[in-house]
Amino acid sequence: MPNSAVRFILVTIFLDAMGFGMLAPVLPHLVAELSGGDAAAGAAAFGTIQAAYAACLFLFSPLIGRLSDRFGRRPVILVALAGAAVDQVVAALAGSLWLLLAARAVAGLCGGSAATAAAYVADVTPAEKRGTAFAVAGAVFGIGFVSGPAIGGLLGDLGPRVPFWAAAGLTAANFLYGLFVLPESLGRDRRKALDIHALNPFAGLMAWRRSRVVAGLFGAVFLFMLAQSGLQATWVLFTDVALGWGPREVGVSLGALGIVAILAQALVGPKLIGRFGPRKTLLAGLAATVFFCLALAFVRADWQLYATLVFVPLAMASGPAAQAVLSTGVEATEQGLLQGTISGVTGLASVFGPPIGAWTFGHFASPGPLQFPGAAFLLAALLALAALGAAARAVSPPGEAARRDVP
Repeated sequence: MPNSAVRFILVTIFLDAMGFGMLAPVLPHLVAELSGGDAAAGAAAFGTIQAAYAACLFLFSPLIGRLSDRFGRRPVILVALAGAAVDQVVAALAGSLWLLLAARAVAGLCGGSAATAAAYVADVTPAEKRGTAFAVAGAVFGIGFVSGPAIGGLLGDLGPRVPFWAAAGLTAANFLYGLFVLPESLGRDRRKALDIHALNPFAGLMAWRRSRVVAGLFGAVFLFMLAQSGLQATWVLFTDVALGWGPREVGVSLGALGIVAILAQALVGPKLIGRFGPRKTLLAGLAATVFFCLALAFVRADWQLYATLVFVPLAMASGPAAQAVLSTGVEATEQGLLQGTISGVTGLASVFGPPIGAWTFGHFASPGPLQFPGAAFLLAALLALAALGAAARAVSPPGEAARRDVP
């Protein structure tokens, strides 16, 4: 496979993450502008728009992945990129909340290209090296995700619509780049026929019921993402109440977390997976996630929060390790459906995780006998522990699983 194709896939993953991050700082302001300055209406509309994006990502990612199994990765990626570019232009020109809502819903649909890009990585990488490849892709995603909000914030000073135009230009350039350099990774002999059942958004989940490993790991991924998204949603709230931090301190902490996460994905994850294998790395990473969330729950000083970052490098290895185990457990003809279902599962968890985390924090942060600002992180630790249990059961030899099933 030409190096130019691999570079394109990494650029696509990077721009997808950066484009999403660029819009995060300005989307609430654009919603408020279209709401006529009404804070209450703007907040409600923003929540609806975010939910529409996540819902479309969940509903359509498996279908887009399945389409790539049938027609190949190249056409699906290029069509999704073209659609995303047009969608970002529509959002930049939106004169009503309804049009912005429709644009963000289409953005969720086109976001399925990330799953097809992951399937492309699986196509061109030998099974024994996929963990390392997914770790590198995760690091590239992390760089884009961390840099996006900073760039979007700077461009947002010029107006809330400017980052949308910038994202559209980058996506269009990526489309043109791929049009000339991206070869097809899925040969016609490895493609799978499309049937009516593929239109069912739950088809991916239903298809994997026959596989103990895949079904169990989907459960682990869902629980892990519930924990992670809840943690992300309450980080600012917790540091404000427990540590008295303002925007500056929060920004520094998130920057430090992002840098550690990126370095972990690029350096630590590949080495761990290469030495111990994806299954052991997955379980060790989930265990580290449990300890990270548990330590955060009892942080009461600035240095303690930074000390908890020692668990992050191992915790971050769990994602690419899970993808490696999953991708080697299915046929080449199903990689698109698999990656699309993974994207859908993570998207669904990201819908429920933030409100669950925020509600838990709000319930226990108020003064009273049960006051415990770290309750949301404690809940995240329990969810991560449940994910560890599901993953351990899924990757254990069939004989061991059968023995545990006996009363």
